Amino acid sequence: MRLLLLSLLLLLAACQPSTTPNADKHLGEVHFTVTGNEEALPHFQEGLLLLHSFEYEDARKAFLRAQEADPGMAMAYWGETMTYNHPLWRSQTLEDGQAALRKLAPSPDERQAKAANELEKDFLAAVDLLYTTDEATKAERDQAYADHLAGMYERYPGNQEVAAFYALSLLGAVPVGRDEEAYEHGARIAQGIIAENPNHPGALHYLIHSYDDPEHAQLALSAANSYSEVAPDAAHALHMPSHIYVAMGMWDEVVRSNIASFDASVKRMRRLDLTDNARSYHALHWLMYGRLQQGRFADAKDLMHDLLDYTQEEPDRGARSYIVSMKGNYLVDSEDWGDTAMTHMTTDLSDLNISKRAIFHFTRGWRAYLDGDAEQLSAVIADMARERKSAANRVTIEGLPMCNAAGSSRDQPNQLDIDQAHVMALQLEAMLADLQDDSARADALLRESTELESS
Repeated sequence: MRLLLLSLLLLLAACQPSTTPNADKHLGEVHFTVTGNEEALPHFQEGLLLLHSFEYEDARKAFLRAQEADPGMAMAYWGETMTYNHPLWRSQTLEDGQAALRKLAPSPDERQAKAANELEKDFLAAVDLLYTTDEATKAERDQAYADHLAGMYERYPGNQEVAAFYALSLLGAVPVGRDEEAYEHGARIAQGIIAENPNHPGALHYLIHSYDDPEHAQLALSAANSYSEVAPDAAHALHMPSHIYVAMGMWDEVVRSNIASFDASVKRMRRLDLTDNARSYHALHWLMYGRLQQGRFADAKDLMHDLLDYTQEEPDRGARSYIVSMKGNYLVDSEDWGDTAMTHMTTDLSDLNISKRAIFHFTRGWRAYLDGDAEQLSAVIADMARERKSAANRVTIEGLPMCNAAGSSRDQPNQLDIDQAHVMALQLEAMLADLQDDSARADALLRESTELESS
């Protein structure tokens, strides 16, 4: 075992001779010291870079290759465990993360003994906090993790990886919505890293998330423009700048970003011989939204039909979620309600998140409103109320799903999902009041909807 400095210059790697597994990948640059053998280190490097760009599946594979090359490399198990926690998606696969930790050693104390130095011990202690179930809720574990990283940030000044994961932990510890103080703190940390290392994928990524709203987006425009150039082989890095571009109404850039992101996902799908579900439907959705904002409705409809073609053989839950969302966006923004094939398109909703089912019903309700069908609109509103009540029964008082023994899944409801469904229901109720010539009630319901959406 030798201690080697992981100084990645992958942005330039294609121009330099190299025998490492990631020499032809452009994922950014980090400077981090871990303990491992020469065969394992490049795999760890690749996993770390992918982790910063939320390419969790590919990062996990890289960390597993590092474990295979060096079974005693403690940080490779840390890396795998980190891929099961998705802080900004409010999701965690608890059992898989715990299993990854147990591969290193059965208990936290035994895992500490496997670490080569104090920094590695600290990282392992931090990830243990994320996966300890002793009466701790997901929100409590997230906060404990962030608090531990705050201490590491003080103990290891100048360590860019400590700083990057601390910045991310601050954002991840916010249960719902935007906490101004936490997000500004995270942004300042990310900016400090970028000042030293402008090619750090995590710092660029987390700065974008810190300023991902219309009021602050301008502050992350430079990071957005850089991120896709720094890590062009990460599909998510190509997509993320469009969060800032949407907030600033830069529709041409939104389209370009998501064409690039979708194309990168297709390249990966073909390289790894994956199914159509490896395509980035998320990027396809944002691309369609950009086309709608450009007024290119025919192009947007073509993208909807592309999605249906891609998902025809494997309409899994994720694919069906995007079918619902993209259909809703298309009909509402294009006002192409005369397309009966589109308006009457159905899909299996049974296992979809309440927010997706609400979009489906909202589209039904809007069509009923346009048809002047108060009876049908009332029935849709009643359906939404029943589904919201059912979803609310599966959410804890902290607004996180009750599943996976205190973990969470993006397809399970959280309070934000339920609130979003309620916003749509209030808007439909306002439409119903309008059909009933009750303009005062319609106005009151729309104000209530706006206040809830802004809260």
